[in-house]
Amino acid sequence: MIKKIDLHTHSTASDGTFAPSEVAHKAHRTGLSAVALTDHDTINGLAEFKRACGEYGIEGISGVEISAKYEKEMHIVGLFIDENDTELAEKLDELKNAREVRNKKVLELVNGQGMEISVDDILSQKDGATLLNTGRAHIAHAMVKKGYVASVDEAFKKYLGKGMSCYVPRKTYSPKESIEMIKNAGGLAILAHPVYITEDYDKLYSLLKQLKEYGLDGTECLYNCYSEEFSKMCFDICDKLGLVKSGGSDFHGGNKPDVELGKVSGGYVPYEFLLNMKEQRGLM
Repeated sequence: MIKKIDLHTHSTASDGTFAPSEVAHKAHRTGLSAVALTDHDTINGLAEFKRACGEYGIEGISGVEISAKYEKEMHIVGLFIDENDTELAEKLDELKNAREVRNKKVLELVNGQGMEISVDDILSQKDGATLLNTGRAHIAHAMVKKGYVASVDEAFKKYLGKGMSCYVPRKTYSPKESIEMIKNAGGLAILAHPVYITEDYDKLYSLLKQLKEYGLDGTECLYNCYSEEFSKMCFDICDKLGLVKSGGSDFHGGNKPDVELGKVSGGYVPYEFLLNMKEQRGLM
């Protein structure tokens, strides 16, 4: 039997629509052997997630996805982190508090465009919602519900995406700081979806080489929208630089309805990736 995994998922702890325990349940029903929860800039869902993974008999991996400041927005995934690390929690809280300020600014801009979107329209979308754990995806859904746009994608392309009239930059740490946060919490640092940064071989090689000097452990070689050529490029660069290979769907539930848990371009993420990571961490 082929063992499949997913090392990049999101829950209602950030901008997904499945509760952490529901991500674990869906992973079980999907037939995954292991799954990582990597919510944006928060580890608040990990305790619930790990408990549920234990109940369903699948391997649950504690993770996080940290937004880093770069020419284009860069995301660093942390895997095998210590969710009880106080330093990591404090630094992520700084980002969470900045998220509330950002959400309020985005709402001001959206309303300035003649769209009446309230805080209640955002918070009514999920249980336990606050401006600390919601984001642009929730604002986009409110815009769709009120008929201002036809889809979440349209909301981002017309208003909420980078460079658009209602875009507000988020507080971020530098790539070096983000990697250090993950490493100090005992995790592996993985560059997420590098396809959004560059598809040029030389540029990606140089970037990964630089990030490796900061402590980066690997990058996502399999993802939901890679071409076969780009995946091969990532595999080759990882082999040359001695980086581990990772992969995941970037599952968000209803906020990315076309992305299925456990599915990546070309098929699935093999359990071998996880074994190599464990070997890297001295767990084998």
